[in-house]
Amino acid sequence: MGLVLFLIMAGILVLLVVLIWFTSVRIEILYKRENKNDRGEIKISALGGLVRFRVNLPEVKWTGMDEGMQVEGTVKGQTTAAKMAKEKGKVKLNRRTFQQFRFYYHEFVERFDQFHKTIRWFLSKVTFEKLTWVTKIGTGDAAESGILTGVAWGIKTTLIGFFSQYTRWREAPQLTIHPEFNREVLETYFHSIIRFRVGHAILGAKRLLLHMRTGRERTTWQNIQFKA
Repeated sequence: MGLVLFLIMAGILVLLVVLIWFTSVRIEILYKRENKNDRGEIKISALGGLVRFRVNLPEVKWTGMDEGMQVEGTVKGQTTAAKMAKEKGKVKLNRRTFQQFRFYYHEFVERFDQFHKTIRWFLSKVTFEKLTWVTKIGTGDAAESGILTGVAWGIKTTLIGFFSQYTRWREAPQLTIHPEFNREVLETYFHSIIRFRVGHAILGAKRLLLHMRTGRERTTWQNIQFKA
């Protein structure tokens, strides 16, 4: 009786693991700015909508071309720059310093390359179901508005071109920019829906953690060699 119960529980556990592995996660990103009012949210759903999460995006304030934009939020703690300003000491430059600098430089390049490969692999498993990005931009000056329009087109096409190399698109992205030459305005509407499997996300996270762990072990061993 105990063996039968164990087999049943094991079968249920395996079924749950397989179900979770092949479950698709749907992420919907919506951001709209109109008449200086912002509204943004991220909706995450899975299992046909049985599991749902919603995250509100922070408000972005546009105060004109002179001051630019700022994101509402508070930062607690002391900044690294402030900490460094309080620290006093001498910096020694010797052969060991240059060896360490060279090692950390190669370590950064190698980690970035591996990180990039993992991101590319994960993006190849992502499907864009929808992407609509409409922007209305103007400064009140025709020349400046024309320049900003060109910059905005460059940003949009660069981002879409990057993702298009790896991801799959169910629908072609819809990109629109409306320049305003006679008034100062910044309005946008962004709506994107992506989908991927939980199993692919787990594998991607596992690759990143394994690489970070290997990098830390290599760094520790190299530090021991430097100190020897």
